[in-house]
Amino acid sequence: MKALMSNWNKLKDEPTLRLAELFQDNLSSESQKENAFHAICYRFKDDVLKRSEIFCKRFGHDITVAEQITTATFTSYAKKGGFLIQKANQQDVDDAFKSYLFKITKNELTNYYREEQRKKNYPYDGTERIITELPVLEGMKLSLEQSIILKAIESLTPSQRTVYLTYSQYEKLGFNLPKKLLQELRIQLGGISQTTIRTYKKEAFDKIKNFTEVMKLTKELSDGKI
Repeated sequence: MKALMSNWNKLKDEPTLRLAELFQDNLSSESQKENAFHAICYRFKDDVLKRSEIFCKRFGHDITVAEQITTATFTSYAKKGGFLIQKANQQDVDDAFKSYLFKITKNELTNYYREEQRKKNYPYDGTERIITELPVLEGMKLSLEQSIILKAIESLTPSQRTVYLTYSQYEKLGFNLPKKLLQELRIQLGGISQTTIRTYKKEAFDKIKNFTEVMKLTKELSDGKI
């Protein structure tokens, strides 16, 4: 650890462009990248935090959120490492790099807002359960369309049917099913992977779609529309 800190201190006065090149170059060693990244954070963390506070204040967020956005900014840069001086509008490298980071900061604040809204609108409460069979429909009067869809569901394999009914009941636009429910579903079906779940889902929904398309075509034929 002391050796790492010593190496990082040696880089703290290097030009920003050199630090960015060291960090972003695939030929750099892991220690060079890590030290260069520490030096970049040291140099620009205060600027990014100040900009984060300005952005957050506009939307009523406190310093805690600003600190979170600052961390997310450098984490995002660490993953992408996409700074190119050739694309900068400023001639001064430090100003150009700050502008680059500030764009990431703005995006991270947007991501934060979307995640907060997602949490507020989250449609699941933990009561979701796997559905393996249709409810008893004895005595209920079904339309032709409902009867055909019922037959289509009954024609599915047990695994396809379980996946189809569970997703039909709980899937909401813009949300994945709860992790706990998905885990229970994989275990219920024999410890299969999520990829296999997706395959069963596609097969089931495709089969139901085919049934309904045939039904629609048959109806149009009987009505003389074709």
